[in-house]
Parts: sequence; C-alpha cells; structure tokens
Amino acid sequence: MMTRVTLTAIASGVLLGLGAAVPIGPVNVEIARRTLRGGFAAGVALGCGAVTVDITYAVLSSLSLRPLLDQRWLMLTLSIAGTALLVYLGVMSLRAAWKSRKLDATTLFAAPAPSLHGGYVTGLLMTLLNPITLAFWFLVVPATTLKLGLDPSHDLPAICTGVFLGTISWVLTFAGLLTWLGRSKKPTWIILADAIGGAVLLAFAGAAIWRTFI
Repeated sequence: MMTRVTLTAIASGVLLGLGAAVPIGPVNVEIARRTLRGGFAAGVALGCGAVTVDITYAVLSSLSLRPLLDQRWLMLTLSIAGTALLVYLGVMSLRAAWKSRKLDATTLFAAPAPSLHGGYVTGLLMTLLNPITLAFWFLVVPATTLKLGLDPSHDLPAICTGVFLGTISWVLTFAGLLTWLGRSKKPTWIILADAIGGAVLLAFAGAAIWRTFI
C-alpha cells in the first residue's frame, strides 16, 4: 500500500515532468512538425527520446551531481552542439517546406514517413544537448523536492515514476491532438508546419548563441 509520502513523490514527479515537457521549445516544435508530416507514431517516437533524457536527468539529479553545472567547458560544449543541431533541423525543415510547395496532396502524403528510430535519436539529442533542460533538472528539481520535504535519493523510484507519467502523457496527448487536427490531409498544414517549425528552430538557435556568446 502506498504511503502519503510516496503519493506526494509521484505527484511531484508528474508536475516536474509536465514542467519539463509542456513549455513550448524545440522538442515540441519538432514533435508537431513530425506528427503532421509522418503521423502519430513519428511524433511519439521523437517525444520518447526526450522522455528518456528527462528520466535520466531525474535520476542523476537525485545523486547529487549538481557540480556538473559548474563545469564551464561542459555547458559550452552542450550549447555549441545543441545550437548546431537546431540550425541543422531548422534548415532541413525550411528546405522541406520549399520542396513541398511544388507537390500535390497525393504525392505529398504518399511520401515515406520519417524513421521512428531517427525520430527517437533526434529527440534524445535535442534534449540531451539543451543546457536549459540540464539546469531545470539539476537546479529547479532539487530545490522543489526539498521544499516538499522529500528525500531525492530515498524517494527516487516514486519521483521517476511521476516524471515518466507526466512526460509521456504530454507526448501522447500533444501528438494525438495534432494527429486529429491533421486528419484533413491538407498540404498547407505540412508546408506551414515545416516553414514555421524551421523558423522557430532557427530562432531558438539564435537565442542559444546569444546566451552563450553575447
């Protein structure tokens, strides 16, 4: 039978998971783009990559690895690699939008769906190389758990269970909603998703450069 502390830890994990997953960021932009282009599974695959990193960070944050954030070289490496990935994805999205404008609906929707494995790896890298995600799990999470009177090391299983439930529920809900919205199979949806998604990803890359070097 679960104790009140365990239930509190699970609930806290759910809120922390939602706090990491829900805010609009590069991962959600890419989930939206891939879901509209490749369907529900394509969006969920990318989201699962992000969930994997969130759970890993939740575990590591409970092991008192906070000093990692003080390593300037680590944060700089993550920023550079993450920015390069965002630029690549942004350019590829805009390129896809440019090519799609010349295709009719039949040809566009007959194109092969994005690789699920590739989507998972992309979600993994996008989240792993995001310094903001690192700071969230190693700064915000420990402070929150202490305020709630939880012991991160003792309550780790319950917290991680909650984190998984929170993040995966968002991924499934978000991808499901976009799948429903994309049922009309209109080429305009795909073109706009690629064009707007590419522009937003490049904007995130620009913001990362500003934070890192300016």
